[in-house]
Amino acid sequence: MTPRVMVVVGFKGSGKTSLIEALMGELRGRGLRVGVVKHTARPYPVDTPGKDTWRYREAGAPASALITPRATAVFLSRALKPEEVIGLLGPLDLVLLEGFKEEERAPRIIVARDRREVEELRNGLEVAVTGEVAKSGVKDLGVPLLDPGAVEDLADVVEEKAMPLLPGLNCGRCGYPSCRELAKAVLNGREEVTKCVNLPSREVRVLLDGVPLRVNPFVGKVLRNVLMGVLSTLKGVGEPRSVEVKFMIEKRKKGGGKR
Repeated sequence: MTPRVMVVVGFKGSGKTSLIEALMGELRGRGLRVGVVKHTARPYPVDTPGKDTWRYREAGAPASALITPRATAVFLSRALKPEEVIGLLGPLDLVLLEGFKEEERAPRIIVARDRREVEELRNGLEVAVTGEVAKSGVKDLGVPLLDPGAVEDLADVVEEKAMPLLPGLNCGRCGYPSCRELAKAVLNGREEVTKCVNLPSREVRVLLDGVPLRVNPFVGKVLRNVLMGVLSTLKGVGEPRSVEVKFMIEKRKKGGGKR
C-alpha cells in the first residue's frame, strides 16, 4: 500500500524535529504506522569514515550495508528521490518528510518563528502553520495557526490532509498543468487524488531488482486480477490476504544462447 505523506518544513532551529517527535507519538497512539524521511542540503557523511562499510564504498562498491540483530543500515553512493526511499521503508500508513522545502507534490505544515518565515515557506500546499509564530499574535494567514503544543490538533490535520506523493511528471493527463496544481485541487476538495493516472497502485507493488517500479492503479488491477485468476485454479489457495511472487529472469546472449 502506498503511504500518505505530509511535509514538515521550517528553517534551522524552528522546531521541526521536536514537532515530528510529538506527532510520531500521537499518531502511533492512534494505531498508525508512521515513518520519517529527513532531507538536508548539507553534504554530511552518512557513514563513518574508516569503518568497514565506508571502506567498501571507497574501494568501488556503489553500495554497502550493515545488518545487526536490531537494525539495518544501507549506504548508497547516490541520492535517492523521496518516493524511492518511501518505497524501501516497508508497510506504513503515513510518512513525514522533514525539510524538502522545494517539494511541491504533497501538503505541508510550516514551522515558523514569524510571518516572514511563513511567507518564505509558502507554496500553496500549506495546510497548517505552527511554531513560535503561533504565539506572536499574527493573524490572517489563510490556514489554521496552531500552537506547537496542540499536538492532537496537528495530528488531526495530518490524518485529514495527508495524501500520496504525486509522481511529479506534470504530464497534464489529470487535466491540470502540474502535479502541484492537482495537489492544490485535492486539498481544496475539488478533486480526488485518484485523478492522477500515474499514481502507484495502492494494491500492487512491483520490484525490479529490488527497486520499486511505478505501477498505476489500472495496471495494478490488471496484474492483480490476472495473478489471482491463475492462483484460483490451484488447490489450497483459499482466500489469501496478500501474495508475493518472485522469479529470476535468464538473460540470453545475442544469437539465442543462454548466459
